[in-house]
Amino acid sequence: MDLAAEKVKAALANTHYVCSSLHPLSGGAANFTFKGRLLTALPDGTEEVAIKHGENFLASNPSSGWELPMFRCKVEEECLKDLGGMPTPPWAPCVVRTPKIYHFNHETNTKVIEYLDSALSLKDYALKHFVTPDPSRKPFCLDVGKSLGIWLRTFHDWGNKPEQSRLQNVLKQDNCLQTLRHRVYYSALVGDVKRFPDILSDAKEVFEQVEKTAAEELKREDLVVIHGDFWTGNSLLKDQVPQDGLKPDIFIVDWEMAQYGVRPVDLGQMIAECYELLLFKNIEDGKWLVEGFVEGYGPIDEEFAFRALINVGIHLVIWGSRVAGWGTPEQVQEVVGKGKEIIVHAWNKDRVWFEAGDLACLFGKP
Repeated sequence: MDLAAEKVKAALANTHYVCSSLHPLSGGAANFTFKGRLLTALPDGTEEVAIKHGENFLASNPSSGWELPMFRCKVEEECLKDLGGMPTPPWAPCVVRTPKIYHFNHETNTKVIEYLDSALSLKDYALKHFVTPDPSRKPFCLDVGKSLGIWLRTFHDWGNKPEQSRLQNVLKQDNCLQTLRHRVYYSALVGDVKRFPDILSDAKEVFEQVEKTAAEELKREDLVVIHGDFWTGNSLLKDQVPQDGLKPDIFIVDWEMAQYGVRPVDLGQMIAECYELLLFKNIEDGKWLVEGFVEGYGPIDEEFAFRALINVGIHLVIWGSRVAGWGTPEQVQEVVGKGKEIIVHAWNKDRVWFEAGDLACLFGKP
């Protein structure tokens, strides 16, 4: 981190974004992130900024052996530049938007971005404010979820219009991000049968078919612009106690995995992370967030719903078993088992099974 901070200082030395101090920010594994206090405020009065510095290795674990494509840094720059012009739906309960990008040093892959003061990721917000059961929070959670769903639908529609051809062309330059996502989801899913043989062995054939289908999916002509990493960790809001009438602004961050893909994967990842709040922590608010999110995104057909649910299940198996601190070893095994069930029933298009469960809202059921 000290070396990264020195690189950031050097990268910004001859710009308007020289900082008098840099403080590491938590969250995210790929990049070094800081809160910087500007030596000279910007014309609009801005005194603090967020700074991201990318390397070709995981910032959280440089010795892991994971080699990250540097193309991701350019992708995020282009996304943030263009998304500043995306309209904000006035019917959303909360304002959802992307942060401004002020500066990008292409040689060092150092970005200066708008900073949201006192921000928590939606995941950390939930773990802090939703621990004690309180049915009166349901309207708040539905509003937050609905706003995220409306925003995502707007982004999916906006990003694939002819007017966004410049951004589309950037994302088409390299398929390395598609390859990376396939590796950490679908290939890892098949590999995890060996990690949990007692739980997953009977689903190995289905998992292999899921991986094969996902690989073939990337060859389709109708792929669209997606966020690629849309989850509660990349949705930021101010650390305020939830209460009746509170409509928090929400920042959608971390655009380095934006790519061409299929829309349901963005929904599946967010739904899985919200659902994990219920599965690991018995936080009912997670289910309310899902219900609001699905309502906000709007009409989807059965095929879309089952594709999203496959990604929900994969996320539970892959990340529910890897992220430290979610739950006990027993809970992890239960969640892996739940993920397997979701994948298998979604693969077999078993609508009746889902309509009787926690995720019935994807089929229009309360």
